[in-house]
Amino acid sequence: MVKRVVTLKDGYDSNAYFCVDDETKHGFLFDCGAEGKRLSDIMDKEGYVIEKIIITHGHFDHIGGIAQLRENKKIPVYIHEAGKLFLSDPKYNLSIYTGSEQISISADGYFKDGDLIETEEKELCFRVINTPGHTDDSCVFYNEKDGYAITGDTIFKGTYGNTRFPTGDYHTLMSSIKEKILTLPDNTVLYSGHTLASTVGEERKMYNV
Repeated sequence: MVKRVVTLKDGYDSNAYFCVDDETKHGFLFDCGAEGKRLSDIMDKEGYVIEKIIITHGHFDHIGGIAQLRENKKIPVYIHEAGKLFLSDPKYNLSIYTGSEQISISADGYFKDGDLIETEEKELCFRVINTPGHTDDSCVFYNEKDGYAITGDTIFKGTYGNTRFPTGDYHTLMSSIKEKILTLPDNTVLYSGHTLASTVGEERKMYNV
């Protein structure tokens, strides 16, 4: 089961996703926007047992809820190994430009391209696909069994991530999209960081691949 939660702070909205097993309710939280307390309350209400918080990339609108979540839940936070700089440096995570509190935090663990992230009882399994271009640490998490991927800001419904931020590069992003995402099966559902869901088949039409 995938539950989308739109979080909002200072005019910036972003999607957080609870991906949990229907029977055991064990799973992961992908990204945590800005409303950590609200996300914590949803876990309590729904009975979710979130084993890891997984960050698609280290921009403020995807990591802003971590501090509040850590106050309420002792859940480890994981990000791609290139994300250490983004979490710790407000210039890289862009929080320095928001007018709000600057973010400088650390992760509890790191992953790399090709790793498998599984729940303890292996109800859910995601393959890490590093997709640089929006940021060096950007990743897509592919659940082959259930046919969906969490894409962060690499690709959106009908468009793609911004490349004007630190470590962004348009040509790198296009390669990531065409070679790593649009090679997945057509019916793969794509859950992005800021838009409604799409599919690989639908997005292929835009890129002529």
